[in-house]
Amino acid sequence: MQTRAITKVALMAAVYAAVSLLPGFPVIGAPGAEIDLARSLEPSYGIALGAALGPLSAFTGAVIGKVVSGEMGGLIFTPLALVSTFSSAAISKKKIFKIPGGALSGSLLLVLIVAWLATPHGQSVPHYAAPHVAAALMALLFGGGISGMLKSESKAKITLGLALVSYIATMTGNMLGNLVFIAAFDPNPLFFLGLFPVMLVERLAISAASTIIGVPLLIAFRKLDLDGPSSGQI
Repeated sequence: MQTRAITKVALMAAVYAAVSLLPGFPVIGAPGAEIDLARSLEPSYGIALGAALGPLSAFTGAVIGKVVSGEMGGLIFTPLALVSTFSSAAISKKKIFKIPGGALSGSLLLVLIVAWLATPHGQSVPHYAAPHVAAALMALLFGGGISGMLKSESKAKITLGLALVSYIATMTGNMLGNLVFIAAFDPNPLFFLGLFPVMLVERLAISAASTIIGVPLLIAFRKLDLDGPSSGQI
């Protein structure tokens, strides 16, 4: 089973790394860093591979992709793959670590939001966190229902569930990215004022891409039994 897990991580990390080599969105104010299209794979990785192998696969793929492409400045943002993939894995399960998955996912995002609001940047532009607060509440209040959608045999329910998970996961990754960006570049607090509409459109686009790509991926994972008990789920 360990060999099978290692094989899955290697395979899915390779896929993530390959997709990350495609042109992405430049990070405004961070020369040499991009938001990879591979971010759209993270919700599916979390749901299909679980809270252990999913984040590990995405993070490994993110690091490999940055090293291979020479985008070394983007390495500081690779931990985003861990948190967004873990968030999607958590909310897709009824319980993780004996804690309701939606509560765990929502609480993780709330902690990041509080950390953001504790900075001068968050205090200067508090409304920037509004879409993130909405995502956290969505996870906390409707996590069980979303988990049920993802387990459904209905493609429409799977699509809706994945769209909601994708939004929550990408907002979680984005909030961590904000904190990393502040720590690394210390921009003017009002920098995020102009970034707000760009961030919102960008995150909705990533959520849409995650849904479009993820539905057939999840169906394929089911057929291949990649989401079975041996996939490293917790």
